[in-house]
Amino acid sequence: MPTQRLDYPNFNFIRLIAASSVIFSHAFLIASGDEAGEPLVKLLGKGNILGIYGVFTFFFISGFLVTLSLVNSPSVLNYFWRRFLRIYPALAVCLAISAFVIGPLFSTNGPVNFFTSSEGIRYFLGNLWWPGKPPGMPSVTLYDEPSGWLGGMINGSLWTIFHELACYVLLGLIGLLGALNAWVLVLICMSMVLISVTGLIPNSATIGDFLLVAPAFCAGAAFSLLKLQHKNSGFRLASMVAAILALCVAYRYDAMLQIFPLAGAPVILLIGTSQRLSLPTLRQVGDISYGTYLYGWPAEQLMRAGVGPEASWSLIFLGGLSAAYLAGYLSWWAIERPALRYKMGLWNIPTSLKEVNRGR
Repeated sequence: MPTQRLDYPNFNFIRLIAASSVIFSHAFLIASGDEAGEPLVKLLGKGNILGIYGVFTFFFISGFLVTLSLVNSPSVLNYFWRRFLRIYPALAVCLAISAFVIGPLFSTNGPVNFFTSSEGIRYFLGNLWWPGKPPGMPSVTLYDEPSGWLGGMINGSLWTIFHELACYVLLGLIGLLGALNAWVLVLICMSMVLISVTGLIPNSATIGDFLLVAPAFCAGAAFSLLKLQHKNSGFRLASMVAAILALCVAYRYDAMLQIFPLAGAPVILLIGTSQRLSLPTLRQVGDISYGTYLYGWPAEQLMRAGVGPEASWSLIFLGGLSAAYLAGYLSWWAIERPALRYKMGLWNIPTSLKEVNRGR
């Protein structure tokens, strides 16, 4: 049964902060080759970069909104069509710029030889099929550095897109099976976390990464189905307090990476759905977070290539963030927003952009 589709303007700002946090963390990696100097790593330990918590935040919100999309879609087929429109038009343009603009400019073989080879099209098509799988193009090196891989990494942020798509498919299959229930999603979420905590993850980086981020998506989906945003204020406050206490325990036992995908969901989503707390809505700017995320890594890589090895993390961050915001703005208004006009199908173009502005 369809549920009421409310507008949650706080999410635009939260998602933009999440995208910015990813760019912030990547600045340390690109500047020095590792993230040891990142402030949150110093506080919480290895692996606890601010950007991964930004990714969790994206997945919380995505799970929440995408579940609403599935519940309100006229069919599961339409649900998948909407997911395609939300991800692929902007992704395809970003990949095309990477493959056919950045690629030839930085190819050690020169632009002519680059275009006569197939590496650009292989990178483009490969990342459309499996975002993040082809890390770069063989002849393309943006700058020289000791690791031998970082300077040739065109877009290190794409790996999460694949897992986002996998979560869409998982949710759609659950819907097809008639098992779209909050407690089913809670069980799946907790099972994934348990597998990670107990070290039962198969020897596969792909599965390990999926089990890292998918619980956050499932937690957001469960929150949506439980309709916690509609509960009375006392219940919401109690949920927030319980979640914060769980995070404090996780901090005490160095388990933030494992527990935040569960306990972080009520905190982020209660803020995002609050009708009393008004964050900047960014309505005039648009929902630029996805485009900002897509272009953040390439923008920082180009900053590092242009400035040279003396580029500081702060310069890479500020320059990359500014460029990513601009690219995100252009992506939303020129690609993402127009594409979402077709979310009911090519045969049913909406006459109003009211729904498009909601970004889902």
